Amino acid sequence: MSQHNTSQPASFWQGAKDSQAIIFTYLPVSFAFGVSATQFGFTPWEALFLSCSMYAGASQFLVVALLGSGTSIWMTALTVIALDIRHLLYGPALYNLIQDKINLKKTAVWAWGLTDEVFASGMIKLSQRRQEWSESWMLGLSLFSWMSWALGSLLGGLFADQVSNLPQFLQAALDFLLPALFLSFLLAAFDKKYNFVVITTTIVSAISCYFIDLSAAIFIGISSGILAGLFKHYVLKQHDPELMRSHHES
Repeated sequence: MSQHNTSQPASFWQGAKDSQAIIFTYLPVSFAFGVSATQFGFTPWEALFLSCSMYAGASQFLVVALLGSGTSIWMTALTVIALDIRHLLYGPALYNLIQDKINLKKTAVWAWGLTDEVFASGMIKLSQRRQEWSESWMLGLSLFSWMSWALGSLLGGLFADQVSNLPQFLQAALDFLLPALFLSFLLAAFDKKYNFVVITTTIVSAISCYFIDLSAAIFIGISSGILAGLFKHYVLKQHDPELMRSHHES
């Protein structure tokens, strides 16, 4: 009986509760975004509008910087699309692990809020506690994460003048929170079977960043990870002991 109870699908409010780790990180970072937006000439309400309509996390800092410096909206849009193109992979990655039939209306809502951190949380739940995953849980997780980001953006814009004299090291700490949070989620979901892909991607990205630049390293790193995954699946799978054992048993 106890095992049955522990495998019940998580509820909407459980998703809201599980979003706390994301919220505590999103609030200060989005607050910094609101401050940054006002420094580039945007109003607090325009900062809120960006967080509601775009919701691109760290890319929003780039948007206000580009638009504030006079870059055309079309060039800004193309730049952000290129940086966030990885999100195209998030939906299929989760879908492959979802066993139950999904509700398109619910999916449209939580998929819109599928940031790096929400995606990582969903992957951990589906990989380690699949029976507990539910779309209601994803709704609570993504909705409360987004509300915290939107609220922080508005507050940062409203109180930008009061925090303009803060020490520089606090701003540096805020900038590190998002990648640190995502890295912690990534390590929690890490599995040894992905060693080849992770090591290949890391080495290629580091070399590209050193010899070319960061923007090129992002695209080259993504491409190398895809190729490494395909190579491992189609070429090296014949050397996988588990696959060989299941093949012989069948």
